[in-house]
Order: sequence, then C-alpha cells, then structure tokens
Amino acid sequence: MNLLSFLTYRILEVPFQKDTVESVRNTFGTDLGKTSIYPVYVSFKTKSGWVRPTSMIYDTGAVISLLPASYSKLLDIQKYASGNLGGVTPETEVGVRLAKVTLRFVDLNANASSAIQAWFAIAERDDVPRIIGLKDINATHRLVVNAKSGIFNLEV
Repeated sequence: MNLLSFLTYRILEVPFQKDTVESVRNTFGTDLGKTSIYPVYVSFKTKSGWVRPTSMIYDTGAVISLLPASYSKLLDIQKYASGNLGGVTPETEVGVRLAKVTLRFVDLNANASSAIQAWFAIAERDDVPRIIGLKDINATHRLVVNAKSGIFNLEV
C-alpha cells in the first residue's frame, strides 16, 4: 500500500425515496433528481495491525464519525465516555461510546493516508450507518469535489 497525500474517490449518485420523488412531482410538477454521496474507504488500526478497508460515507453535515456497535470489539475499545448522539429529531437519538480511534483513508487505487487519530461515536446498536464526520477529520485534510467529473479527492 502506497502512502499518498492525495486520495481519489468516485461520487455516488443515488435516487431519493420513491414516495418523496412522487410527492415533489405531484406538488411542484418536477423531478427531484438524485443526490450525491461521498463514499470513502477507511482502515482501522487494531492491536494486530491495520484491518481490511471498510466502506464509509463522508458526511460533511455530521459533527462526529459513527460506527456500529460491532466495531467496539474489533477496535478493542477499553476507554470511552458514554453519551447520546442525536439525528434530525430526538426520536433518532442513539446511545454511544465516545472514543479515540486510529484510522487511515484508502482510495480506489489502494493508496493510503498517514494514520489519523479521531473521535468516533460507537453506537450501542448495529443498525446505524458507518459515517465519517468532521470532528478531528476536517483538521487533517481538505475535501475537493469535482462534481462534473464525478470524482472527489482528499488531500491529507
């Protein structure tokens, strides 16, 4: 794996939910189109070394990174602070363990960033998405999006 300071990813375009598309079409007479998602690959450091990269969503609206409960065992989280992480409404709140985690970004060509230590919220359940949020991450790199070409880069 080559260590690079410039990592490349593809932007993923996905449709909105069908009921939302229909509601917009009925109300405004137009198609809502698609939205863009920024998938990245992240490798985590464990006691036995770096684990195989996992797909995560880079979310510029997320305050902190989020992982499902199963990652607590994988990462051997021993020291953490308990808390709650909220979403759009209070009903989407989930209990989390806040901990420092060491990771590195890996791109489509298996190039990797240097190790980054960042705060993660590890949910107390597994039915949550794997999200890269801005806490600590935005201080380590720059996100450069080229929507026309369908790619984005992380300069780390």
